[in-house]
Amino acid sequence: MDNSTLTPPYPAWLSATLAADATEGRGVLPTWIKALHTGSRVVGPAFVLLACEDDNAVIRVALTGALPHGCVLVVAGQSTSRTATIGGLMALEFQQAGVAGLITDGLVRDSQELAQLGFPVWCRGTTPTASGKHNPGTIGGSVTIGGALVRAGDWVIADDDGVVIWPQAEGPALLVRAQEKRAADDVRLTHLRATAGRAAGSTA
Repeated sequence: MDNSTLTPPYPAWLSATLAADATEGRGVLPTWIKALHTGSRVVGPAFVLLACEDDNAVIRVALTGALPHGCVLVVAGQSTSRTATIGGLMALEFQQAGVAGLITDGLVRDSQELAQLGFPVWCRGTTPTASGKHNPGTIGGSVTIGGALVRAGDWVIADDDGVVIWPQAEGPALLVRAQEKRAADDVRLTHLRATAGRAAGSTA
């Protein structure tokens, strides 16, 4: 997959809010897909998987192949699953393989282990139940997660505020728009601080 339009190091300032502003709200995943732990952040190209309900065999298959370093695993097809998309051991394997984080419409388990690993996860919730490993699923191409289309190589921007997907082809232009919005916000913030300072001085 070609992810040459967004290569490490990723902009430290690029947040989900700026990413959503740049698209005017397009590509924002629903709020029920949320950060498992506060302080999570990831920016990187999507590596997409379509799993089957209550089954994560496709994730195990993905681990046997070469995963692009810094990619964000996007696992769809789990929105009605009652079992875990991944647990602590599988997260450690992905982390060691250079995967930056996980976005899924499913559940996860071993949440404390995931926190200790520092592996960023956005998901529907948690469960103690392991998944079956029988159905192959699909690796690559495109998936729909939370109503949003995600293609291999699309940009994933996620933090505590949520998850935003940028189409790969639009990435450079959207990055410029995000930079412009950030600059405008900085000007506004400077003005507000100056106004607050003058107000405080007048009442001293």
